[in-house]
Amino acid sequence: MQRKGAARWRWTVKTALASTISRVHDHGLGAALGRRPERPLVLGYHRVVDDFEAAARTEMPSMLTSAKMFEHHLDYIGRHFRFVSVDEIGKQVAGGRPFSTPVAAVTFDDGYRDVYEHAYPILRRKGIPAAVFVVTDLVGRPFWQVHDRLYHLVAKAFAIWDYPHRELAGVLTDLGLPARELMRAPDMTRSPLHVVSALLPELPLADVQRLMDGLELRVGKAFHNVPLTVTWPMLTEMQRGGITIGSHTRSHVSLPMESDETIIGELQESKWALEQHLGGPVTHFAYPGGQFTPPVVEA
Repeated sequence: MQRKGAARWRWTVKTALASTISRVHDHGLGAALGRRPERPLVLGYHRVVDDFEAAARTEMPSMLTSAKMFEHHLDYIGRHFRFVSVDEIGKQVAGGRPFSTPVAAVTFDDGYRDVYEHAYPILRRKGIPAAVFVVTDLVGRPFWQVHDRLYHLVAKAFAIWDYPHRELAGVLTDLGLPARELMRAPDMTRSPLHVVSALLPELPLADVQRLMDGLELRVGKAFHNVPLTVTWPMLTEMQRGGITIGSHTRSHVSLPMESDETIIGELQESKWALEQHLGGPVTHFAYPGGQFTPPVVEA
């Protein structure tokens, strides 16, 4: 009975932490400002670039924030919230202690190098803590993030195809993937971004890889400069500068769609890699795409 009770308590705490972080994606800042102070605001960013308009011409716009806008965000939020680390939020939630004043934490997913180049100097200058969640297989390597490669291939296909909905359904069907189920949203092919957002949570990584290979056979490779990731020395420098480094799996999979064996490997090996290179315990994790289920949380 004690063991079952402990397991239920761990599940409750982990679910509370996961839900706290994921809820920021469900409401705008206006709703966040109106929340009660005991609920922390967790801000999720991906990339911070020098010129949004220039980057958005070739990159996934929803991943981008300009350095100037990022600083405006911090200044505005700082007038309403006290910035805290994810460690402080975790301790409060795990201890069942609500915050008495509004607090906010800044996080970045994936581990893009422009976070080190543009966001980190701003955070350091303002003395604001933050957390960076890293896809460990990509650290310091010139390889695609899976969502970036899929986005560029779909964007190239949309520029060529006369009827994107029909053409994409044909690609999925030829690969033995359930086109009707995957394309059930009526506006799913409204843009390349909509396609990526609809497909990635619903497919295991092996099927995403097959889909990207299938698209390449039809429209050619996504010739483009691969967005760079942070290096291990950059992560070490940021950690020493007060940035919390956490795991974002080895390869950015949609965990609910993977086997138990794959889930454990993605979680354990990413944690081990970070601890080996950074020389200390890594206790924070962000779910890729915000996707989690009870078994995934327990793992």
